[in-house]
Amino acid sequence: MAGSAGDPLLPSGAAEPSDQRSDQTSDQTSDHASESSLGSGIPVAPRRSPWLPGRSVIVWAVGLLAVLVVVGTAVVVWTKEDEGPALQPVIPVDAWAPYWALDRSADEISRRDGSMREVSPFWFRVAGVDQIIVDSNASSELTDDFLDDAGDALLVPSIVDGLGAGEMAAIIADPETRRRHVDAIVEFAADGEYDGVDLNYEQFAFADGSDTWEATRPNWVSLVSELAEELHAAGRTLTVSVPVVYDAARTSQSGYWVYDYSAIVDHVDTIRIMAYDFSVNSPGPIAPLSFVQRAIDGAIEATGQPDKLSLGLAVYGRNWPVSEIGTCPEPDDEDGVTVPGITTVTPRSVGDLIERRDAVPAYDAATDEWSFEYDLEISDSTNTCVQTRQVHYVDADGVRARMDLAIDAGLGGVALWALGFEDDAVWDAILIDATLPEPDD
Repeated sequence: MAGSAGDPLLPSGAAEPSDQRSDQTSDQTSDHASESSLGSGIPVAPRRSPWLPGRSVIVWAVGLLAVLVVVGTAVVVWTKEDEGPALQPVIPVDAWAPYWALDRSADEISRRDGSMREVSPFWFRVAGVDQIIVDSNASSELTDDFLDDAGDALLVPSIVDGLGAGEMAAIIADPETRRRHVDAIVEFAADGEYDGVDLNYEQFAFADGSDTWEATRPNWVSLVSELAEELHAAGRTLTVSVPVVYDAARTSQSGYWVYDYSAIVDHVDTIRIMAYDFSVNSPGPIAPLSFVQRAIDGAIEATGQPDKLSLGLAVYGRNWPVSEIGTCPEPDDEDGVTVPGITTVTPRSVGDLIERRDAVPAYDAATDEWSFEYDLEISDSTNTCVQTRQVHYVDADGVRARMDLAIDAGLGGVALWALGFEDDAVWDAILIDATLPEPDD
């Protein structure tokens, strides 16, 4: 990942889950983007400049902040230094915590865990039928510190399918290897004393090809039902994080129906809807409102149980190269020469990028997102090129707008992708109408 083009969220050699996807993702994205009704039917409030104070900004006084809360006739006073009880969002908030953002989320978890329901450490992956390992790129010091600091939120680690195309499908197709895999997950949860697990098996959607879905679907349902039975018997929960569906059918227009929301909903505790990554390989919106609404509507149609659904919220953006003039140099780590490809921006990093590149973000009311372009010169002693780059991102108010869609639909929660990407403005937006927990008797 490149330094000057954006905020590199991944260590060298590591891949963000969306970067592992096959060309099928591009095909799916193209289908989404062809919708002529993008943004139609969804009211959008007038938006501010992305870097000026808006409706979600909380003003902190100089020195210690005194917070007054009236409960009945009693007045409770505490200071920021004393912390006090954490504010509770109007809808439960969960978050994935990827290992490549732990240098930021390690500080955030101790500040925010009281306002979150579940946190999913995102550094475990399947390496075989009965092997669940820590990603080799994850820092053991940072992961240990994170787990130590996650005090109030439930720990529900994500397990990522780290196998090659078709390998997990083969494991779950055989009842014997499927049982071994279930036992491995149950043992993993018990050894870690976790509150539950989150299955993040995206290879079915993005590597195996849709021609395999008909065979994989019933085996996936069997895996989920068998695993849920074992976890529930041990007092643990099962969450699945899955790509979107648009209805309860199994057609080319139904989204990623291989995950069969309708068949698994009675077994799981939560289905997290990955309502983002609308554009991955080509520049475009990250999570346009119409796409998010369509994903919510499809999930409710497929399950009939909105209270078991949690909406994944995009708390990031992407930075794409769109053209080059000249001859770019060969990348050279020793000389510090990088030729950036697609990189990621976050609420924490995008403001600095805008300032450094003297960019002017434009707001798109249809998608409820911001975008801008800038030129990046790359040179060494012999070659020079200029990249034109295009950035699309969701800001704090955009995160809240998608959260409001979940609230209006009666969903059971929202999930941030991802902890460590957000800044204080995002939390201000999430907590703008939060309440204090009920006092203990």
